[in-house]
Amino acid sequence: RGLIDAAEAERRRGALHTTAEFDAAGAADAAIEAVFEDVAVKAEVFDRLGRVMGKEALLASNTSYIDPAEFTAGVPGRDRVVGMHFFSPAHVMRLVEVVRTAQSSAESLATAFALARRLGKTPVLCGVCDGFIGNRILQAYGRLLTYMLEDGALPWEIDAAMRDFGWPMGFFEMVDLAGHQIGYARRQRLAAKRDPKMRYSRIPDMVFEAGREGQRNGRGWYRYAEGDRTPQPDPEVAALIEAESARLGITRRPIGAGEIQAGLLAVMANEGAAILAEGIAEKPRDIDVVEMLGFGYPRWRGGPMHAADAAGLDTVLAVMERIAEADPGSWRVSLLLRSVAEGGGFAGLNR
Repeated sequence: RGLIDAAEAERRRGALHTTAEFDAAGAADAAIEAVFEDVAVKAEVFDRLGRVMGKEALLASNTSYIDPAEFTAGVPGRDRVVGMHFFSPAHVMRLVEVVRTAQSSAESLATAFALARRLGKTPVLCGVCDGFIGNRILQAYGRLLTYMLEDGALPWEIDAAMRDFGWPMGFFEMVDLAGHQIGYARRQRLAAKRDPKMRYSRIPDMVFEAGREGQRNGRGWYRYAEGDRTPQPDPEVAALIEAESARLGITRRPIGAGEIQAGLLAVMANEGAAILAEGIAEKPRDIDVVEMLGFGYPRWRGGPMHAADAAGLDTVLAVMERIAEADPGSWRVSLLLRSVAEGGGFAGLNR
């Protein structure tokens, strides 16, 4: 791309050493595990790294959802274990969520921050919960948007509303780009823990089970012509969604861009408030950084917590209360959201 000359490229290649043997990692100061999201596989990797690497070496996991404690129980010196969740594609995206486990030492966290910065990334500290900061909020607004599918919207209508708000792409376009298999596997993993009172939309599962994997096979929420990544609305998906609404006895209604945008902001701010109340994030600005650098939230809006302040928290709270009233088993209005709406706003928590 012309960013460096041939000599510098050769120097960098010479500094890179690859291996397929765990023993070769013994002299390394840090390791970042990046295998797929399977607890057993991750546990095996950490067990082997723990046996060959020095006692002071940093052991990090790139897990995007799972508490590292679930797969590092047998690792000696668990205070050196942290999460370092890089966002895909990792060579482009600047964000790294540095995950603090119950055992992580301050030194290990500082080392992870320094390593992230040396790699040219922006680290954000977060605590442990399913999905940490970014993916937890993603799951919350993803639920809202799939409920909207059942209630009357279509994927391309929702995505158009998001682009009009300033997102580079809509939620369903993003899922097609990333691939449906990751989300499907996660939903299957959590099925036994799902709250029976919570509304669960089967539509994403139905789309994947119909063989629609996203851009990788030319069919997802959209259809794609061979060699062309331009998403095209697919009548088959519309028919699947409308049939599921009918099966559920839901009378579909028009859902406009304004309702989509307002609901999206309210749910993101509400989940962000819950994350703050639980101590998963330290400041509202941390959430804003995660959403802007990791998920494409329009930067000129300053992130969802800043945008909620700008929109008026009384208005945002009223929207969230309507959403919760319509599906009381699925949503809980954050007490912190109510509190900041009464005075100070999220900005007051950044001090």
